[in-house]
Amino acid sequence: MIRRVLPALLAASALTACAVVQEKTLGESFDEASASNQIKSRLIAAGASRFAEVDVEVAQRFVLLSGRVPTPEDRMEAERIAWTVTTIDEVANELIVGPRDIGREFNDEWITARVRSRLVGDAEIKGVNYNIETFAGVVYLLGLAQSEDELRRAAEHASMVKGVQRVVSYVKMRDRSPSPATVAPPDLQPVQRGTYSDPYEEPVVTPAPTPAVVASELSAPSPTAAPAPSSAPTSVAPTGGGPTDLRPRNPDNDLVATPRQR
Repeated sequence: MIRRVLPALLAASALTACAVVQEKTLGESFDEASASNQIKSRLIAAGASRFAEVDVEVAQRFVLLSGRVPTPEDRMEAERIAWTVTTIDEVANELIVGPRDIGREFNDEWITARVRSRLVGDAEIKGVNYNIETFAGVVYLLGLAQSEDELRRAAEHASMVKGVQRVVSYVKMRDRSPSPATVAPPDLQPVQRGTYSDPYEEPVVTPAPTPAVVASELSAPSPTAAPAPSSAPTSVAPTGGGPTDLRPRNPDNDLVATPRQR
């Protein structure tokens, strides 16, 4: 168990250190290593003798296939296999069709080591950001450059190594300028003073005013009619304590009956 876990931990530590030095995230380093391993394992599964001399380099979702294959069909098949990895956006197929040359292989390895040494030794170049592959005297550079001047210096170093026939650059420039933010109007308009209401303040309830009574001819009281004159004789209030003559008053004269005395 320990023998299986220890190599995995060492590989993870190496990837972490590489990501820090190369100014790339840990996730990017894992994605590149995973993509490279997937392509290599699928090439071997398709035919170890056909793709034994194929070199695979991955940087920034870009794949470089360099080396030798026996037939043109193998060259196309190697590129097809590279595209089966979903984390790849670009593939550069620099494979050469031809016979194997062991002496050329040793010369290519020596050139790669010399170019690497020159890049790392230049203080103006961050050599760890560059991947270097050499085949038949052709040097392939890929990775990230800090500036146009750094890329120019790296290509010059590679071209001055003995045995180099040509330098091919697939290096990308690091974009350090942030994308401009989208300018859009606000979703809500600002609230002006006088229109703001405190949501925590108790609302003040103002009683509604009582409407005034409006006089109308229809509601005015009707005048009281005078009582009609009665034809019946008016009773005479009694005077004193004696008996009262209850005879009616004579309408023909103004004489009033006098009480009779004993």
